Amino acid sequence: MGLKSATGYKPFLFYLIFGVSAEELEVSQKRHKVDELPEGLDIRSFTRDAQGEWIDGWFSGAYGSVMREADVVLFERCKAAENCVVLQGTIKNDSTLDYMRNVIGIIQAFVEKGAVGIMDSQTITLYAPEEWTERFFGQEVNAQKHVIVLCSREGKSYWLHTRGMAEFGRPDIGISGVPEGKVDAYKLIIDQMIYYGGLGAFFDRDTRVHTADGKAYVIRPEFVNDFENEDYNNAYYEVEVVEEE
Repeated sequence: MGLKSATGYKPFLFYLIFGVSAEELEVSQKRHKVDELPEGLDIRSFTRDAQGEWIDGWFSGAYGSVMREADVVLFERCKAAENCVVLQGTIKNDSTLDYMRNVIGIIQAFVEKGAVGIMDSQTITLYAPEEWTERFFGQEVNAQKHVIVLCSREGKSYWLHTRGMAEFGRPDIGISGVPEGKVDAYKLIIDQMIYYGGLGAFFDRDTRVHTADGKAYVIRPEFVNDFENEDYNNAYYEVEVVEEE
């Protein structure tokens, strides 16, 4: 595994917080664990009166279908909101995960001002306010909580792939041709790649991975520098499991 400086990529974040405006933001360093607005991150307010078509776009098409299926009540609540705040940008300083801690705290401050839901556009996920607080706030930043692992059928096998590693300035991860009996085991491999990728690892060679169930695997990652692939919207690894122990 290479060091964080192995690529020139930086974390890219894009959150929408529904039911609040940027003018309402009140952040406490002590309460919200926020010591700065990370450089490169913008906070902007949008309203239905001025940008209704843009807001509605997030609730239509493939994005809308995924989120509506996950939680129709939360989906409709966010869709009906008259305003929202967008936190978006490329983080300049990612030498530590402090930028993500600050973002979590800023969003928590909006939650306490009455936000009805939070959208992580990178993972196409809606969080209810209480879910955001329970899942992220006041805890150590762990990429495994932010990144999702999707499982898509490919004939008689499966394709496992992630979304969300761009938030940590790392490539997403895909393993194709996974037999049904190995889906859970290979998800554990991806979990480890997510965890160490979130800490800055770049997988540039055959690497031994130890999974949570006590097994060890050797993976062969092929880095694909393609940000236009709609499955990821990010560069990614095509991973082959070349050895199991």
